[in-house]
Amino acid sequence: MKKLLLSLALACLGPVVATQAQVIWTQDFEGVVIPALPGGYAQNSPGATPGWVTHTGAITTWGTSTGTSGVPAHTQYVYVNENDNPPNLHDTLTSQVFSVSGYTNPFLNYDYFFYNATNNTSHMTETAYVIGSSDGGATWAIIDTLQGYGWAGAWVTGNTNLSPLTGANCKIGFVYSDGGTPVANPIVGLAVDNIQERNLTADSVHLNSLAYNSSLNGITTNGSSLTFTVTNNGVPASITAYYTINGGAPVSQTFPAAGTIAPFTSQTFTFTTAMAGLTSAGPNTIHVAISAVNGGAQTATDSTLNSTAVLASTSVQRQGLIEELSASTCNPCMAFNSSYDPLCGTLNADVVGSNFNVIKYQMNWPSPNNDRSYNDDGNTRRGYYGVTSIPEHFVNGVSSNVPWGYPFSATDNTNFTNEANGAAANNSFMDMTVSYTIDTYAKKLGVVLHVTPHFTKSGTYHVYTALLDEHYQNTTNTTGQLDYYHVMRKMVPTASGHSVSSWTDGTTQTFTDTAIAYTNGDWTAGVSSYPVQMDNKFWSNPLLGSQLVAFVEQDGIKSVMQSIVALPTATGSPISHVSVSTLSNVDEIVVYPNPTSNEAIVSFNLHEAGNVGVKVIDLSGRTVSDIINTDMKAGMQKVIVSTNNIPNGSYLVLISTAGGNNIQRLSVEK
Repeated sequence: MKKLLLSLALACLGPVVATQAQVIWTQDFEGVVIPALPGGYAQNSPGATPGWVTHTGAITTWGTSTGTSGVPAHTQYVYVNENDNPPNLHDTLTSQVFSVSGYTNPFLNYDYFFYNATNNTSHMTETAYVIGSSDGGATWAIIDTLQGYGWAGAWVTGNTNLSPLTGANCKIGFVYSDGGTPVANPIVGLAVDNIQERNLTADSVHLNSLAYNSSLNGITTNGSSLTFTVTNNGVPASITAYYTINGGAPVSQTFPAAGTIAPFTSQTFTFTTAMAGLTSAGPNTIHVAISAVNGGAQTATDSTLNSTAVLASTSVQRQGLIEELSASTCNPCMAFNSSYDPLCGTLNADVVGSNFNVIKYQMNWPSPNNDRSYNDDGNTRRGYYGVTSIPEHFVNGVSSNVPWGYPFSATDNTNFTNEANGAAANNSFMDMTVSYTIDTYAKKLGVVLHVTPHFTKSGTYHVYTALLDEHYQNTTNTTGQLDYYHVMRKMVPTASGHSVSSWTDGTTQTFTDTAIAYTNGDWTAGVSSYPVQMDNKFWSNPLLGSQLVAFVEQDGIKSVMQSIVALPTATGSPISHVSVSTLSNVDEIVVYPNPTSNEAIVSFNLHEAGNVGVKVIDLSGRTVSDIINTDMKAGMQKVIVSTNNIPNGSYLVLISTAGGNNIQRLSVEK
């Protein structure tokens, strides 16, 4: 379907009077014989191949630097493809002549698809502009810059103020530049559709959405704030809105700040009177309407919205979830991860108490299709979300459309920080607890997950559990990205999760997956120990380097309702049989006395002189006490470990050298 803002007749040049605005002219590129341009349109490109042509449907591959990234399906449109053209700075498409005489608020609306990508080799960035002329094309000026939406882009609607143009001899144009990138590695292009010039009137505000604690899932509480988002399709100075609960007395409020909304931009408003009157007998009907614009009647037909909600008994802190799809063969993924992964670390992703959890699914494209962490579980999640290009990420199940550059600018960092914080902003109505255990002797893992809802509702839900490698290094990457974080290695029981058809307030549902066999390599040991495609092998010892992230998602709307992160706890015996490296410079390790009350001696044979670190860690891998980090000579060594400030329990002594790590069990009994 075309993303038209109004219902229009066929393309025309004469003025058309509409209820909400005057449509001066429109061009939707339908009826044009592909690849020709419409009459009156012209393109200027330095290459022998025409730069701008018409097309319909999707383009699966668009420029060599994007792999399989392309243009999503759309009705007939015009585009410039830099994979077909030499490097250049000015692929230009210009329109026929039109008039803006007599119009007080002329605007140009159009659908477009644009990455705003940066070439990973040349570091040139593509750009796109709207240009305008008031003298039939003799002189031109830039009147707007198109915003790109990164490698997870989608068709969006653009709006450009035409007030810089005057008279009856006007033209507009779209200019694309690939930054002058090399012929062998061009970056993508620009696609445009549904161009229309409109003269705005003063009485049109579109009501986009209403929101409360969990509006997507239809759950809320009395006392919650009710917000609504409007798009300015005209020139409003104020709007009046009201809401009702179950058909009760309307709560009305005028928002004079609406005058700050630029045409075709959106703003969210919050009623100062919180919601009341929701009943547990529900479902409850929440109705929001725009009743007046500029003190007069609202003429738009899209000015009311309804939502049906159940009343929750209480709310809890939401643990936000971001699911990312990436690959070690994808240059745009490397560009994104080089900034996004450090930012996730700064925001304490997958740290208990941070309210921000991340799962990364490694994919298997583009060529050479050799990402070792790609497996069926990740592919199932890709299919669930319908992902066709990467990098892509979803915030609580909703595709992100935040633009970004390479490397991230300060604005990019702020936008993604706000996105992560926003993922945990709205309350949840589920409590989750989980036990994640690893039997290091039998090499079995177990998960016991408890979910307690604070509402009663039927629907189609799934409970998912993903086991992650917190960090590994893949020297077989093809992009230069060596380090990878929070990568899914196994989903239990499968990537399809546990199905749930209903929740009952206060009734805990338990999901148990135990005695699941696992294998692990050792990325410090080299390629021979790495995982291979389609297996679920951990890159290293999961006791010391894995995480669990579980979450509940409502199908259909694909909304993540709550998530939780956990680190593993060891079971089984003897734990001392577990080694986290096969290249260690250390052997003959003895810890005595063991158990100890206040002090133990760790003796070991160091094969080569070098730096040695000794620390005590708990069974989840967290550091309890740093003992030494110093240079040592080769030979037998003794290190004193004080346990005075270490509580009773089972621990591991971790000895780290340039050759790798070794662990030995330590019990503290006072």
